[in-house]
Amino acid sequence: YELLTKLIDSGMFTVSDIKGLVAGLTYIIQSALKYDVETTSLDSELQQLGFPKEHAGALTKAYADHSQRGREALRKTSLRYPPPQLEWSVDYISCSSQHGKIEEPLINLKINNTPCTLTLAKLDVLLSELRAASKCIKSVKL
Repeated sequence: YELLTKLIDSGMFTVSDIKGLVAGLTYIIQSALKYDVETTSLDSELQQLGFPKEHAGALTKAYADHSQRGREALRKTSLRYPPPQLEWSVDYISCSSQHGKIEEPLINLKINNTPCTLTLAKLDVLLSELRAASKCIKSVKL
């Protein structure tokens, strides 16, 4: 932090320049971790982007030394969503003035404030699809 403050105070860089630099480096390193880029490729790419050889080498060394920890941190934060807000009720309609005798339950769902109404058959399809999706997600090895 002190080094960044000195750079800003010296007039060489503005706060916006530093923020852009940190954001760019964060993107590059996270992408390298995500796609398991080899250190030689990362070093070469950084130099092609205009980093001096010694700076690219320092970043590559830090990447190599801490890549396993970085990947673990990315796994912990990837594909994590808060649980959905779910509200439901069941209406049993025995007859309707338009359709006559119905005698079928209707399930009213509200998932994250998005309402929908399902028949029993549609609910069965939805549940089987959700179970299949859950099974696929669990089978993915992270």
